[in-house]
Amino acid sequence: MEKRVNLLDAFPIYGYEAPILVSKEKGCISIPLELELPEIYTMDGKDYLNLNRTVSGILEIMGENCLLHKQDLFFGETYAIDPLRMKRDFFETQDELYFKDRPFLKHRSFLAIHKVPKSYIGRTPLGVNSFLKKERRFYGKNPLPEEYLDTDVMADFEARVGAVNDLINDSGLMGSKILNYEDLFEPAGYCDNYLEASYQAGVGKDIDFSENTLRIGDKQGQYFTLENLDQFSKEDMAFHEYFGKYTTGENLFPIGNLFSLGFKIPHEHIINQYIYIPEKEKAMGRLRSKAKRLNKYATNRKGDKNSTYRDQIYEFQQSILNDHKELVYYHLNVLGLADSKKTFRPMCNTVKSAFGKLGIHAKENSVDRKNLFFGGILGNGIGTSMELYSPFSSEMASSLWYFEGGYKNRLHGPHGLRMVDRATGQPLLVSLYREPEEKDWIFNRGMLIASGSGGGKTFFTNAYLYSEYREGAEILILENGNSYDKLLDHLKGVTIANDDQNPFTFNPFILDAIDVVVKDGEKALTEHKLTQLIALVYLLYGRKDYEAGDTHDSAVVRAIIEFLVQGYYQYRFSKGSSDDSFNTFYDYAHQNLKALMHTKGIRNEVFDPNLFLLLLGKYAHEGPRAYLLNSKDKRIAQLSQERLVYFKLENLVNNEELFPIVAFLMIDVFDKKLKDPKKLSLNKILAVDEAWNLFDNPIMAHYFDAKSRMARKYGGQPIFISQKVDDFVKSKFIGKTIVVNSHIKVLLDLGEFANSFDEIQNILGLNAKQKQLNLSVNKDLPPNRKLREMAICWKERVKVFGLETSLPTKCLFETNPNEKVKINLLHEQYDNDWERTAIAYKQSEMKRANIDLKTLNGMSTNT
Repeated sequence: MEKRVNLLDAFPIYGYEAPILVSKEKGCISIPLELELPEIYTMDGKDYLNLNRTVSGILEIMGENCLLHKQDLFFGETYAIDPLRMKRDFFETQDELYFKDRPFLKHRSFLAIHKVPKSYIGRTPLGVNSFLKKERRFYGKNPLPEEYLDTDVMADFEARVGAVNDLINDSGLMGSKILNYEDLFEPAGYCDNYLEASYQAGVGKDIDFSENTLRIGDKQGQYFTLENLDQFSKEDMAFHEYFGKYTTGENLFPIGNLFSLGFKIPHEHIINQYIYIPEKEKAMGRLRSKAKRLNKYATNRKGDKNSTYRDQIYEFQQSILNDHKELVYYHLNVLGLADSKKTFRPMCNTVKSAFGKLGIHAKENSVDRKNLFFGGILGNGIGTSMELYSPFSSEMASSLWYFEGGYKNRLHGPHGLRMVDRATGQPLLVSLYREPEEKDWIFNRGMLIASGSGGGKTFFTNAYLYSEYREGAEILILENGNSYDKLLDHLKGVTIANDDQNPFTFNPFILDAIDVVVKDGEKALTEHKLTQLIALVYLLYGRKDYEAGDTHDSAVVRAIIEFLVQGYYQYRFSKGSSDDSFNTFYDYAHQNLKALMHTKGIRNEVFDPNLFLLLLGKYAHEGPRAYLLNSKDKRIAQLSQERLVYFKLENLVNNEELFPIVAFLMIDVFDKKLKDPKKLSLNKILAVDEAWNLFDNPIMAHYFDAKSRMARKYGGQPIFISQKVDDFVKSKFIGKTIVVNSHIKVLLDLGEFANSFDEIQNILGLNAKQKQLNLSVNKDLPPNRKLREMAICWKERVKVFGLETSLPTKCLFETNPNEKVKINLLHEQYDNDWERTAIAYKQSEMKRANIDLKTLNGMSTNT
């Protein structure tokens, strides 16, 4: 007959005296901690070495007759849509619906530190968890063992655990907190998590050990155990392994030794690891006794297990003694969970395969399932039989801890770009500058976006710009192409294209209110506007380089221009005139330049006024470029008030004379946004896509450097996007300037540069881990989802995310020429309505996918 036990009787914890748990089993005491592990894929070899040292430090602090039980829970969750984002716009709603109910594994990690009886070394499977055979009143009549009633022993144990907690938090890699009553016993606390194999509040699931199996509610479990050294094919352990899918050539990608048992198992599961620190002499004596018994029956013939085990013990003892190592006992088990009979055997195969990658031949263990389950409850590590342990050196046991945690990004909230983690596909919000600024990871918002051909840089940039636009950003785009037309059209932004019939036109000499200050009752230019106009006229004069042996004295030229600009506006202010333009400035210079030189004692040999006026004359009155700086176009005058402006630079990129001047004037629009006090709290973006070469001269590089510093002060974000990374790397002036001023680097697939990556690494200032992660991008993509990965670097930090969107959003961001033709036809068909176009695109893509799937299934059947 099936025996039923009340949970209160079966629960192994007798009581809680903050912060100590008291076990029913021999009154063993323990203190439970929750750990925050480093995010998966973010560590390098030095980090794993330091983690190993931290674990070794824990063992050293705790000392003999201590048991550590580390537990990692991997339970399933599903993504719940964000109500705030559902309300913002059609495309964000589509993305939220796309991710709705997406399953993923969520990870929690715990460490219970026990003070165990000195006799624990002899515990057998029949002797553990004896509380299950006792009635409830037994515990009211039997006091704790005498060794736990010694207040000095208790105080020492608590102090040691406190030191361990501090050691972990001081490591800079892991975090730790001692669990309180609520953490353990409140709804959705640890006990609910473990006993119901879920992160939800407990609903009262039965735990069933009948029929040689384990069931927790509707879930079926199977234990896999490492019990002896025969199951372990490695004689020694390094501090870490290398992940084969990300390790290519010289790019070695370090992972923890138990990495395969974590997120790489796509099923719910629990990892339990136990390290018992015995009294060394007693433990060595037991090993010697065991070796003697084995020797008594050993035949010394090939294949004789008694001889093999005896020799293993002798070798292990010699290693411990000769290398001055500490002896510990280690046990590892994984509880795999399946939610149906159909998935149970695939789950078992996956877990065994994961052990196989570690060189461990795990045993499917049903015999010990009850002890393993109760011994897995925090505070009852003593419930695991010593017969399941293997003798290890403390160094080797430290190397076998599971070290990789989940991504720490938020799932919901008003800020951030919706992306997915590369470990589980979990939808996340990635804050590219807000949180990094708060954490002092970065000190400016400058961003560099780079990829190889077809790497997805423009798709990402569209997604980022739209994300920031939703949060109030003002955006200015400079691009030689048409990668943002759909986004601009949908958001009703201003697109200004350049061609012979409608060339770019500006009027930088018209003043806004923010360009003028009053000093001693007199109007004057702000320092910013004065500096801007001096640099512009300097550019018009044709000064693009500082050549050795240059006969011009640049300081003199700048001084003369400054006197002219100031004199011009003083004259205009005194006359009350508002007809400002380059024409009227040129007229003023023509009338006053020679008198100014005479007054200042400047000789023609130092500065040629006729040459100066000749070069500026091209942009005034009837000059060939007069249209450029004398615009009366209200569209241009209002640009600084527009939220989204797109300058399309075709026909200008190769014009060495006009391109820098036009770029300079476009940046003036950005300047006005920066300096507007009403926009101080907004993010102001200047996105320069494949047009960085317009800054590749010393004047513009210097100017951009100054603007980047100003952007830092006023909440601006310069973004440079480049596909021709090798050209960018070799740029003479701007490459270094951009890198220095870009604390955020978004590096998409640069695999085509793998053989020459050292040069890219050097110019971009990437550390070894950033190189490792960048070269791992898109190397292990999920087969059932379409996404692109990218490494995002914040100064020396780095993480890889995937950008995955719904089909309607893909329609809006798509830049593939073939896809754009299809989308444009749909757009015409649906009256230029992007929402209707996006839905039609989604339906056509789903229809095509179904046809492809049927074709594939038909081919499989025929085969």
